[in-house]
Amino acid sequence: MARAKRFEYVYAESEPIAVYQRAGSRFWQARITLTNGKSIAVSTQQADPQKALQWAHDHKIRIEATDQDPTAKTFKKVAEAWLKAIEAEGSKSAAAYRTVAERYHIPFFGTYKITQINQQVLAEYERWRKDYWTKGPGSKLKTETIVRKDGKEYVRAKHLGSTEKAYGEDTTLRGIFKYAVDHDMLPASKMPVIGTKKSKSAKLIKARRHPAFNKEQVEKILAYCNTQPSSPKKIMRDGDLEMDLNRPNLDRQVFSAFVHLVLGTGLRPGREHVQIKWKHFRAATTDGVEHQILKIAPTTKTGERDIRCDTFAMAHLMAFRSLSNFNKDDDFVIADQLTGKPVKDFKRQFNTMCKALGMETDVHGKKFVPYSMRHTYATLKLEAGVDIRLIAIIMGNTPEVAHAHYGHDSTVNRANELATDLDYLGLKKPKAKPKKRPPPPEPTA
Repeated sequence: MARAKRFEYVYAESEPIAVYQRAGSRFWQARITLTNGKSIAVSTQQADPQKALQWAHDHKIRIEATDQDPTAKTFKKVAEAWLKAIEAEGSKSAAAYRTVAERYHIPFFGTYKITQINQQVLAEYERWRKDYWTKGPGSKLKTETIVRKDGKEYVRAKHLGSTEKAYGEDTTLRGIFKYAVDHDMLPASKMPVIGTKKSKSAKLIKARRHPAFNKEQVEKILAYCNTQPSSPKKIMRDGDLEMDLNRPNLDRQVFSAFVHLVLGTGLRPGREHVQIKWKHFRAATTDGVEHQILKIAPTTKTGERDIRCDTFAMAHLMAFRSLSNFNKDDDFVIADQLTGKPVKDFKRQFNTMCKALGMETDVHGKKFVPYSMRHTYATLKLEAGVDIRLIAIIMGNTPEVAHAHYGHDSTVNRANELATDLDYLGLKKPKAKPKKRPPPPEPTA
């Protein structure tokens, strides 16, 4: 026997709307199917079926015009669901994503329906984010809690954050919206454009790019790395404590290897060096000449690529491998000598080195940072006449980006090339000053 209908429906003629009346109620309920396929049920507060249909029609227009879908999840609920999902997957970036989402995204977008957030709302967020540390919530913080690698926490005075968005903020926001789309919480057509890259003027690029070391400064850096003091190791012999004076300071050696690796390959400090293992180096012969090739992992910013490692850097790395506690093929190259885990950054050691060498800033007052070594690699290759197209491939960029961001040529370091003959003006190319010859030796008796 067919199941009896629970309600008697009255349907609209030209759209997916139906109204029905529950037993004992004088008001009609409406079932509305939205354009995105979602179906909602709502009371019309109307006692007449035709008026109920008209009310439902108007309500459908209001919902789709303003995205005020009463069934939509709030941004906060979607964000929490996404964070729990990536934490369950064991994502290494889950903790960083949670920090960003809980500090910036949830406080601003939290009560919005996920379907409400459009380009206008995102523009309001950008303005709010810019003032976060100066006028917004961040300005009210006095301290911050830091979680160390070993899980212990400590509280320190607040460090003023940047007005510019940090790396990963847009990635976090995209992840939340993509999760909403993948789980039918948001139509794909409604997903806003996040972090659209705007074209930057050459002046702005030049103002923001990191400074590069010149050849003389690189020579000082390498000399500093190659003349590091040893650190005696305490050892027990026959129950007595002795010092092993021949053991080098491995922490300093790790930093030295890091410097040689970046200066000799131009890879990205941090995002790329932490993934390098000894097995990623291989020998390759071109026209009878052997080279050492380093493979950059496909999970990095610009994907997999091969880099030739300069000879001076490779020789140093091989010497370091013989000293390292972690020198097997599957070990990380830049590894903590106690745990074997990759060392993520060397800001403290780098700043100490620059201060010791008196090279904390360039001639324009810009502070040198570890990323300056990547700029140095590209700049010195350009000065040596290497094709910019080849440099771009090595750096993982396009030639345009390589030229804009890494071309540190100046009229000073290229002055000799600019001193061409101008015969039609009756001028001559300036002659180089002759080198002073040493006086002839005194005649011997």
